[in-house]
Amino acid sequence: MIKMKTKTVFILFFFFLSSLSLFSQKEELLFSPKGIAEIHITLANGKKISDIQNEKATDNYQGKVQAEMIIKNSATSTYGNEDFYRGKILIDGRGNTSWHRSKRPYNIDLVANDWIGENPAALLGMPADEEWSLLAFWNDRSLMRLPLAMYLGRSMDGILWTPQVQYVEVWINDDYRGLYCLSEKIQRDDHRVNIKKLDAASTDLSGGYVLEAAPADGHKSHPIEIQTQIKTEREGINFIFKYPKAKNVTQAQRTWIKNYLDEFEDVLRSDNFNDPVDGYSKYINEESFIDWTILHELSKGCDNLFHASVFVQKDRNGKLHMSAPWDFDLSFGNSGVYTEDENWIRTHRWFGRLYQDERYAKKYNDRYDELMPLFNKIPEILQENYKQLEETGVLDREFDRFPEIIIDFRSDGEGRTTPTTYKGHIQYLSEWTMSRNAWVGIHLGLTDEEKGERLEAIKPIIRVMEPEYMASGYNFEVRVMKSNKDDNKYTYSWNDSKNFSNSSSRTIRTKGKYWVNIKDEWGNISLSSDTLYYGVEPWVEPEPQNIQNIASGFVTYTNPVKDILYINYYSLNNEYLELQLIDIGGVERKKLSVLLKTGDNGIELNVSELKTGVYIMHLFTQSNVISKKIILKK
Repeated sequence: MIKMKTKTVFILFFFFLSSLSLFSQKEELLFSPKGIAEIHITLANGKKISDIQNEKATDNYQGKVQAEMIIKNSATSTYGNEDFYRGKILIDGRGNTSWHRSKRPYNIDLVANDWIGENPAALLGMPADEEWSLLAFWNDRSLMRLPLAMYLGRSMDGILWTPQVQYVEVWINDDYRGLYCLSEKIQRDDHRVNIKKLDAASTDLSGGYVLEAAPADGHKSHPIEIQTQIKTEREGINFIFKYPKAKNVTQAQRTWIKNYLDEFEDVLRSDNFNDPVDGYSKYINEESFIDWTILHELSKGCDNLFHASVFVQKDRNGKLHMSAPWDFDLSFGNSGVYTEDENWIRTHRWFGRLYQDERYAKKYNDRYDELMPLFNKIPEILQENYKQLEETGVLDREFDRFPEIIIDFRSDGEGRTTPTTYKGHIQYLSEWTMSRNAWVGIHLGLTDEEKGERLEAIKPIIRVMEPEYMASGYNFEVRVMKSNKDDNKYTYSWNDSKNFSNSSSRTIRTKGKYWVNIKDEWGNISLSSDTLYYGVEPWVEPEPQNIQNIASGFVTYTNPVKDILYINYYSLNNEYLELQLIDIGGVERKKLSVLLKTGDNGIELNVSELKTGVYIMHLFTQSNVISKKIILKK
């Protein structure tokens, strides 16, 4: 086995906005920084909630229901009067499987007092428009996957437009319907998908178009309009028209955009697909393809493999862009593709062929590394938004109204235990996403050597699979990143074991502190994970009477000592440390073995049973030996 030598440096940035106040930091991380407003909808003409029908129903669809809508502040939100709405709307249902749940998503059209004319308005600080969506969270028990994805998308400037969303609580006919996202819809508009208008009279057919990927059998109310040439899994990519609407598209327009896609795919299949003049870059905007792919590679959504909820756009005389991201309830580990390993979008169809070009692959990898500071903020983002939902009472109200959303999903049907509290789901989402981020970061390496270098720069994530068991003091399972397709690719070493093993999971039975390192088949070793504290408080360095600094060993420690000897050892490597405490007669009184991680390591040694006196502390590592006098005072 040959140990790889590092030739390049791969840096994972940890980003802190230290110049901002604590309040502004938290506000910047919130999905709804002005709080969670209220929406009250009253159906007209004595209609009941059950009278609202799904827009995608093919039989007996009676159209949209007339209603009145009021948007106002809650007791804790701080929107201005210009962000509110009081007026007429039309409402109907949306979604496929989600429509058949007790908590349903809706479409909202803002209309004039005659129920006919449009009445665009800027709702909750979002640009004015007349069409909006109310998105439910039935399949997402964390209540955060969609707003998290939109937060990330709006932070990635390669994606031209990402829908804005705001948390709201909804009442219909005075019936509390729970927490929703009020969302912009994907449509052509100067403040949304900003492309040129295209109508039957347009003579320039080069734009604008918005197409939506669809399953092979199409959507219920929209048959397939275009099927591209590339054959994957015995079918091309199926598209329907989002703009212009299918009923308004002329045959000439349909033919033009299909020919453009076919030409792009012909070039993509060709031997000179990466030609700088006549290759794929002639047809696509690379920045949009890269940022869109990165977002969906990280989130690993089961619907985003050109099956559904994938949009592309082409403006007049412009190139093809990947368009607005959408539909993330079955992503971030919340579906049948729940493992955090596997290449996903990056190696799929168009994107897989693009990544075969070395120039494109390097550009993609550099961009992913550039976005690491954003991705590393995800745990803090989730925690701040959880605190907002908890402190405003939203979580209690949501649970009281729809307890089955949490209770009925204790098992996902695949034999995995899932959390049973909102807090547990946030922890699951956070740990899954950061573990996915680590796996993707490693496997961006274009060679085995580069993968090894990237492994050495990442921190593995300990995923707590049963957070409620852990909180209650019961045994619980934890997992770290694993490659399911090659179980021997990685081995794992926990701090309480000197040996690497093939097991990426274990059951924690004893209170203490745990961390783990990963080693690949060539012997490259990751950084140590952050410490998991179970039943013990995280170590905080006290203010001792005397701190002695030893530059050669990067050590600080308390002296004199009463009951606990506190040591901070800054290590330049992942290595084992042996600690010995010997009395003045040469007798060993204490011994401790610790796996150091790169950086600061807090070590505690309980000496409460030892007698007052002078002792010698020896610290042994592969790279250093330190001996110091310790005074024990009772």
